[in-house]
Amino acid sequence: MLKKTFFSLFCFFTALTILSFTQRDQKPIKTIIIDPGHGGYDQGAPGLISTEAQISLALSLKLGDKIAKEMPDVKALFTRATDIIPGNSRDKNEGLRYRADFANKSRADLFISIHCNAAGKAPGGWNERRIVGYDEKISYRGTGKKKRKIVTKIPIYETFWVHNHAKGTETFIWTAKESAHKGKMVGDHSEFASYADDSSIIMPENDPVINAMKLVYTKKYFLKSLKLAELVQHEFENTGRINRGVKQRNDIGIWVLHATGMPSILVEAGFITNKEEEEYMNSSEGQEEIVNSISNAVKKYLDGLDVPRKGNDAEVVNDGTSAILQNNRKQIFKKPVVLI
Repeated sequence: MLKKTFFSLFCFFTALTILSFTQRDQKPIKTIIIDPGHGGYDQGAPGLISTEAQISLALSLKLGDKIAKEMPDVKALFTRATDIIPGNSRDKNEGLRYRADFANKSRADLFISIHCNAAGKAPGGWNERRIVGYDEKISYRGTGKKKRKIVTKIPIYETFWVHNHAKGTETFIWTAKESAHKGKMVGDHSEFASYADDSSIIMPENDPVINAMKLVYTKKYFLKSLKLAELVQHEFENTGRINRGVKQRNDIGIWVLHATGMPSILVEAGFITNKEEEEYMNSSEGQEEIVNSISNAVKKYLDGLDVPRKGNDAEVVNDGTSAILQNNRKQIFKKPVVLI
């Protein structure tokens, strides 16, 4: 039993060593999936002059053009390039599965989903009523000596406008509690899978060594997702946008993030329910600024992959944002989180 355990550990660390040496001669990022949210009959959140699906597609196409021009060694693929549910799927859920399957089959290295946020009861704002005073209604009950006066207070209402003021950007990463699901995707796709044909690495199904390697990659992808998300938010903040932080949706999770076998983020570019932000996201200047922020973050992320690591937490970023990244991580890890 001891010999078997020792042999398994030996194979595990040997495989990791082979992977690390093999990766040195490979480009760190070859393919990026750009995923415009919603599409087709699923238009997402409505605004006053547009829909989430329309803005997401416009931003995604411009991001793809920018990557093609500024990162010629990187291939950008779209889950949709027109106003359809991805894959011409029959319904929203089928479309979501297509997005993840497309990314996994493409052996992509990054997954970036573009969305718009929504808050409040209606885009722009809504009417509400409040009590501003009372009238008195006098009535009498009974007769003769038993007759008595009854005073009833009648509320006076005023209608007022509530401005939908929620604004800012936030970027989601996959929920750490979904590690088991992410691990399955990691085992079949992306850089991990690129070694499946290497005769020097034996990969039997359900092998404990291979499962351990999947856990290592799952943790690695979580940290890389966090790093890219932090960079995106930092770039938005540099342009004067409100930084709402890097977040995890732990209640129900986000399918396309935990079903993709690669580092993955979902960018909420702004609140479509805020009149000013919707106009900004529809303007040429606003779209260019948003796309530049995401593109700059991707470039800094790529630069970070080319420098030596310090510790096993994440790659070093040579852009002076280390302190900001560490502060954001404190927010992410306030609650206990199981990484692997």
